Amino acid sequence: MKKLKLFLLPLFLFAIILIDNTVSAQNYCFWVGNYSDETFSTIRIRKSGESNFGEDILPNNMIEPYEHYWIRTGTTGTSIYDIEIKNSEGKALRFTWTGNNGIVYTRSYITLDLSPLNTLMITTNDDGEISYNDAYEDEYGFGDPCDQ
Repeated sequence: MKKLKLFLLPLFLFAIILIDNTVSAQNYCFWVGNYSDETFSTIRIRKSGESNFGEDILPNNMIEPYEHYWIRTGTTGTSIYDIEIKNSEGKALRFTWTGNNGIVYTRSYITLDLSPLNTLMITTNDDGEISYNDAYEDEYGFGDPCDQ
């Protein structure tokens, strides 16, 4: 009887871990709005902290200025992602923003928590710099991206 209990204990713990990972894993949906002067040819995402971006989410599609497109991630246990967008020439856009600490940052990707995100709006400022706004409500009237 002791051997049976010792055998079942690891099996029971493994089942709990598997169920926990399955319940907490989900996919996320959000809009990408292009209100910049660029045409987007490629959008790739990765879990934040990973080294490689995934495949192009826009295969054979382009997002022209003043258009939007919905994105759904694969099922995962994290909601923090890096998003890379390339223009029609295949160059990664460089995003400029001011952090909460007042420092101006420029990077070739954006890191966001996708769990509450409704729309990622990409814009061009007066100096020609690419920036973004992350909206958690349907501020732009695109609707629910998960209904697509």
